Amino acid sequence: MSESERAATAAPAEGSGTMEATPDGPIPEQASRRQRRMRRSAPPKLDFPPVRNGLDYLDSVVGHLDENESGDAGRDVKYAVLHLQAAVEVLFKARLHAEHWTLVFADLQQATRKNLDSADFISVTTEAAITRLRNIVGVPITDKEQAALKKLTKDRNALQHFAFTHDAHAVEARAATVLDFLIRFCDEHLLPCLTNEQEKRGAEAGLRRLREGLNSIESFVRERMNRIGGALKAEAVENRTIECPDCEKLALVLRQSPADSTPDDWADLATCRFCSRVWGTEELLFHFNEHGQEEPTEWNTCPQCDRWSLGSEVRVRTNPEQPIFFCFSCATGFPTVAPCDICNRPVDASGGIGTVLCGLCEMHLEDERRYGPSYESPEDYGFEEE
Repeated sequence: MSESERAATAAPAEGSGTMEATPDGPIPEQASRRQRRMRRSAPPKLDFPPVRNGLDYLDSVVGHLDENESGDAGRDVKYAVLHLQAAVEVLFKARLHAEHWTLVFADLQQATRKNLDSADFISVTTEAAITRLRNIVGVPITDKEQAALKKLTKDRNALQHFAFTHDAHAVEARAATVLDFLIRFCDEHLLPCLTNEQEKRGAEAGLRRLREGLNSIESFVRERMNRIGGALKAEAVENRTIECPDCEKLALVLRQSPADSTPDDWADLATCRFCSRVWGTEELLFHFNEHGQEEPTEWNTCPQCDRWSLGSEVRVRTNPEQPIFFCFSCATGFPTVAPCDICNRPVDASGGIGTVLCGLCEMHLEDERRYGPSYESPEDYGFEEE
């Protein structure tokens, strides 16, 4: 070994420090250690553009809802709801921004590029975003999907700001419905708007993972509903099993009220086998009431038991594709009953063709045919009624 080689391999003199090679030349060992410590202690860089940010929230939702991965069921559902609502807000705004950047502002009059770049503005609410997506962008969000999104917002607000106590399975089922909608929304309405190919490929890969996770969640729901369905069939109660307004599963079993019972006895009229929610007659009437009354009226008169406990547009497990009138007291469905075309009173329309009329409206129309209108209208004299 030459003198130069021995010098290169010899230990450095005390205090001199070793040298670390870099593109800019050697760095003393002490300085290099300081730089490594600085690199380790530096905060990670946050890089979550809107679409990636929204899909990251959805990835968290899938992890919390997946029964194979979850630990604490209540806590998992809580964070699934919070992160799902965050994903809704972020992804909706991303689509609005793709249409035009001003649409993400709550007040369009305050929309400026300066505020957008600094993120210093009040952004559009979820409800307003849905309206803009439907009316301006042309995204076909159905009334049922909008109702599911509204329920999610309600659950999120209760979880985040108030003491929220609810069955985890019901909240989980509703969250899974919104998750399914959001994945389709991204596939059909958001990805086609992405112009950056790298961002688009990343989003497509993220959605593939989300679809796999959703399949796992839906598989759990299907297995649970299959078990429930088998029990309902064995008990011969499918004809009085309806859709639960809470979890929206065909698993709400009604008990038949005795003839001598009173409304006070109806507090625990029905129990959902999927989410365990217990329902009373008046609660069910409030949900299955096309007139929107908070209390039953004569329009809710059952043709069989004559009680004011008839709901409309009720899906029954025996034939869920055809919503019908259903009595929550005698637990009977009426496929041939339809609303009167004039006053909406329930009428037996079996064998009828054309107009459906109750006895009162039919009598009133007959009187008008015989004697003319029962009152004079300002329009009869050429005036418009204010």
